[in-house]
Amino acid sequence: MDHIFQVVYKTLKWISEISGLTYHEVNIIVYYMVVPTLFIFLISKILKSKSLHIGFIIFLLFVVFVISDFEKFATALFEGSVNFLNSFSQVGLNYVQASVVICVIIPTAILAALLYWYKKKPGN
Repeated sequence: MDHIFQVVYKTLKWISEISGLTYHEVNIIVYYMVVPTLFIFLISKILKSKSLHIGFIIFLLFVVFVISDFEKFATALFEGSVNFLNSFSQVGLNYVQASVVICVIIPTAILAALLYWYKKKPGN
């Protein structure tokens, strides 16, 4: 799990370096915007409903324009996420393990399931 964590961490750090955003901003954009957008897009394709992903994109745009200091917002949300992941110590997971399970394994499993359902759906 340490290796997976390091790969993800270094990738997010690299993105922050080339984009000029902070690590916290990149982390929040990836996990709170990009990943959910991908899930919503696939769900809307499975359900054949454009309104779901259009509504979510409108919501994201609204949030982005309402937040006056995205760096400050991202840092606060990141710190909340760290606290959430640290709470898994109650079930025997440290921060790194909880990060990999919650931020890599579960989203990958959800993505795989959504892609499976999308490919299996008649007409796709």
